[in-house]
Amino acid sequence: MNEPMSVPRSPARAASIVLAALALSACTTWRPVANFERWSLFAERGQEADAKVYASAVEPALAAVEAELGPFRRSVNVHAWSGNAGAETSGAEVIHEGEGGPVEDVPGIGPARVRAYHARGQGLFGPPAGIFLAAPECGTVAHELVHARTAEDDLDLPLWLEEGVACLLGDGFLDGKRWVVDGLSCWPLRELQGQKISDADLAHLLTLHAGDNASARENVLAHFVGWAIVFDLYREAGRIEWTGWCARYGKGITESEARKRLERTVAADTALSWIERLKDRRSEVRLATAKGLWKLRSEEVTTKLLDALEQEEDPEVKVGFAINLLACAGEIRLPEPMTGRVWRTVWPMLRRASLPDPVEQSGIEQLLRSFRSQSGKSAQEPLQKLRRYWAE
Repeated sequence: MNEPMSVPRSPARAASIVLAALALSACTTWRPVANFERWSLFAERGQEADAKVYASAVEPALAAVEAELGPFRRSVNVHAWSGNAGAETSGAEVIHEGEGGPVEDVPGIGPARVRAYHARGQGLFGPPAGIFLAAPECGTVAHELVHARTAEDDLDLPLWLEEGVACLLGDGFLDGKRWVVDGLSCWPLRELQGQKISDADLAHLLTLHAGDNASARENVLAHFVGWAIVFDLYREAGRIEWTGWCARYGKGITESEARKRLERTVAADTALSWIERLKDRRSEVRLATAKGLWKLRSEEVTTKLLDALEQEEDPEVKVGFAINLLACAGEIRLPEPMTGRVWRTVWPMLRRASLPDPVEQSGIEQLLRSFRSQSGKSAQEPLQKLRRYWAE
């Protein structure tokens, strides 16, 4: 389950990827698949796209982003991208480790794949304007919609601000037809806690704008730092203040303020404080909080998640907690007594689990079979059916 959350990729990249991508995207013919009230779906000629599947990801993401950033004035174009052609973009691509899209190696972080991007405008050598998705996942759509909103207002924001808000809104849980934002992006937090960013490097990262010719590492760190700054602003205000933040930071931020907010976010007690939300009275908030916690590789976080599972009564929340606990146990070496406690708690709960979604329920049953002694079954297929609970 070593799949990092989405991270962005710079539009200026190695010629072997970018030039080929530009040539391919310029030649691509996009056909309309379906028109909705506020967005339209397109697919590449010869490629199929299930409008219902895309709608289940786009509709809740669009509602969540518009609630925070205001309504779009024009219909958003969403493209079901095959992953075989990228484009010169607004710098808003989303990278995952997994299937689909060209591979990018980020020094000090590892290999990743482009899963989505946003293109600001139609040009002779570029794609039409809109969002391009290699995978219709709600969090990815929410992330890219922030860039679409920025483009619609023709804003030229610092990369850290635009991507910080995108990463914040892209982190959450799909609760039926609602995208519930959490905001604690665990992979950037983990990476930032392990990175030493000098004052000179921080100053440079803060100057970047979408489209700047930055290295892969610089670009990814700019996104991570942006998330950390915006997350601190979010915790401080208790809400997303898009208009106010654009007005205050649209021309930049001082290095001292950026450093202060960065250090507050990466402090050890930040995550522990935030995950007190595991006790929130709202089940959707508890699920959104639990999702992705395994990426922190923390024994303290694992203990809090285990404590919460033992007290949980909601059947769906129990599944979310249990899946993340299994991932925690696979990521770090836990003390023997705690390992035994995890297994004694998780397996009986999963055996009793009953989810309304038949695909997710089959995933639980397959997962249980995969862990039986000498079953020879892989856990990857069932975990893909349960991505809603663990994959940021």
